[in-house]
Amino acid sequence: MTEFAAGTRTPAALGIEIGGTKLQSAVVAADGSVLLCRADRIDPAGGAEGIRSVLAAQIAGIVEDASENRLAIDAVGIGFGGPVNRDRGLVATSFHVGGWSNFPLAAWVAEQVRDRLGEVPVILENDSNAAALGEALVGAGRGARVVVYSNAGSGIGSGLVIHGRLYRGRADGEMELGHIRLTREGGILEETSAGWAIDRRVREAVAADPGGALAREAAATTMPASARLLPGVLAVGDATAQTILDEAAGHYAHGLSHVVHLINPDVIVLGGGVATIGEPWRASVERQLEPLIMAPLRPGPPVRLATLGEDVVPVGAALAALDAAIESSRSDAP
Repeated sequence: MTEFAAGTRTPAALGIEIGGTKLQSAVVAADGSVLLCRADRIDPAGGAEGIRSVLAAQIAGIVEDASENRLAIDAVGIGFGGPVNRDRGLVATSFHVGGWSNFPLAAWVAEQVRDRLGEVPVILENDSNAAALGEALVGAGRGARVVVYSNAGSGIGSGLVIHGRLYRGRADGEMELGHIRLTREGGILEETSAGWAIDRRVREAVAADPGGALAREAAATTMPASARLLPGVLAVGDATAQTILDEAAGHYAHGLSHVVHLINPDVIVLGGGVATIGEPWRASVERQLEPLIMAPLRPGPPVRLATLGEDVVPVGAALAALDAAIESSRSDAP
């Protein structure tokens, strides 16, 4: 992470997360601490236009909050849930919400903040890249040279950070771990290890054994059958739940083994909704990854759980924006 000169005021940036069901904005200091935060649930059925309406109000609110708290916002970073064209500030598409394709999101956000903040740098990142940067700089990967971050939720995304900088590939994406094919003829990793794939396996298990531990947990918690049932049932040693977890984690480890053989990172950080299962998920992935790694590269990199929680995307987006602000000020200097 780039440092500001000693004696200058503490910089801050606005980090924005745009997901399929949640919008979150945070004012973040250069050390990654969250100074202010706002969040709203959104309805994907409203499309991109409906989401932008909520986002405009959220941005106006948090910029006002920052002003009242005498916090100066030097830059804005956006983490978007889908592929983006960073250089042009465009959303490539969204796989979950209609109306985003080729939308000039960076320019639109710049317009939302111009009256209050003036002309500040606005950068657009894929949400997995933003999260990767956050975890690498101030989260579970802090201090490591090469960090691979992977989040499993509605899909599986990943990011690679080398010496504090995001790795950027050609065109509009890189590190698409969820689209690795498990066999030449077979499906992709998301089909076995994304949150919805694990949800499906839990539903099948509940239907197959209405008296089993998963079915009882669903009834007791009044939650629909999904991966959210696993932590409670794993805690009592249910074999069916462990099998579901290990199958998903095993495929995930298979995908990560390719990453290890190509990059051999210092650490792998697991995030996303599936990682909220916690230590059972982390341990199963790490245990099944080790034998898939060629002998000269063993022991493999440690596998850690992400530590920034719900703030990971806004924090990472804000830190990326602060870095862009520094580079912009340097290029403008005489």
